[in-house]
Amino acid sequence: MSNDAQIDYWNGRAGEKWRAMQDDLDAMLAPVTAALMARTGDVAGAAVLDIGCGTGQTCLLLLDKGAAVTGVDVSEPMLALAGERTAGRAALHKADASVWRGDAPFDMVFSRFGVMFFDDPNAAFANIAANLRPGARLLFACWRPAKENEWVSRPLSVLAPLMPEMPAPEPHAPGPFAFADKARLTGILEGAGFGAVRIEPLDFDVTLARSGGVAAAARFTIQIGPAAAALADQEEAVKDYARTVLEEALGKGLKANGSVTLGGAIWLVEAVLQ
Repeated sequence: MSNDAQIDYWNGRAGEKWRAMQDDLDAMLAPVTAALMARTGDVAGAAVLDIGCGTGQTCLLLLDKGAAVTGVDVSEPMLALAGERTAGRAALHKADASVWRGDAPFDMVFSRFGVMFFDDPNAAFANIAANLRPGARLLFACWRPAKENEWVSRPLSVLAPLMPEMPAPEPHAPGPFAFADKARLTGILEGAGFGAVRIEPLDFDVTLARSGGVAAAARFTIQIGPAAAALADQEEAVKDYARTVLEEALGKGLKANGSVTLGGAIWLVEAVLQ
């Protein structure tokens, strides 16, 4: 099993971008973060494993709830910022959660969009389960299908004519939408030994710009998310024109205060290790 492609991706341009744009990304994901934190319950004194902890916001929130937090991520740039933000309060590891083992079993595993990038999710979740005590909880968020996420589907639909060679995404490939299929996800979790699986939908507004209107939203979209990945290797002339068509397309989400939001759709996933 190898996650080398994803590890390289998150240690390169993507990880640097997420570190540099941490404030905007925390704002973008704020509704998801709030929904997850509302479901953690009392974690005071609990040993919590935060998978894909990124730049550390969720580690901080779990620490503030009294948890003993261990964060695991493959991205060195993002972990460096997480280390600065948590100031030694969390144990942070640059590691692949699909193979990493801790020294003692955890009471809970938590993830905000950090578990969809495994080449072999069955083996990965079996390894994650091996890090937990019996009865430990699993709580994470993952994206529902791209077509249900307007913040993804709308930009990609207007960019597609600019990039006719753009391949169609593989439905189960490692990436943001790897667990869009609820039945498949349930099978993976149950196969790893989890029971009481609950997978509930949540719709929310994805903030593409807190101010600055469509120009700011287009700049953000070109740097973060599936549209950014599609444009990454395009010539500057294509990117410049993409900004123009994106500004027009993103106008649908423009608010009077200059913010821009489009619809987002996720699964909130809970389970218990048997």
